[in-house]
Amino acid sequence: MENSLLLARVIGPYMLIVGVALFVNRQRLTDMLDDYARQPMLSFVIGAMTLIIGLLAVQFHNVWRLDWRLLVTIICWLTLIKGACALVIPDALVKMADFYKGNDALLNIQTPIAILFGAYMSYMGYFA
Repeated sequence: MENSLLLARVIGPYMLIVGVALFVNRQRLTDMLDDYARQPMLSFVIGAMTLIIGLLAVQFHNVWRLDWRLLVTIICWLTLIKGACALVIPDALVKMADFYKGNDALLNIQTPIAILFGAYMSYMGYFA
């Protein structure tokens, strides 16, 4: 199976489920962001796991063609960058989590985008 399809089959359902979870469990997300800020080890563990996933994804998919696969490549690189930031500058991610907590408008915009993006990636991975 082509790496683009494999990653789309993982990224798509993941983004779709996360988008629905953001929509359904808004208060729980706020509670989780509070926990994230209080537990520095959580930031390290999440950062390490995210960095490994991002490194693997970039190694297997670094396609810079102007089609849907470019979106997969961008997600791979953003995952790698997020993991590195969580390890190198964890306080910045805590500040970002605080910003999300206090900004319902941002979540109201980001939630349908995540759902639509997840649906698109799922479609490209499974049906296109």
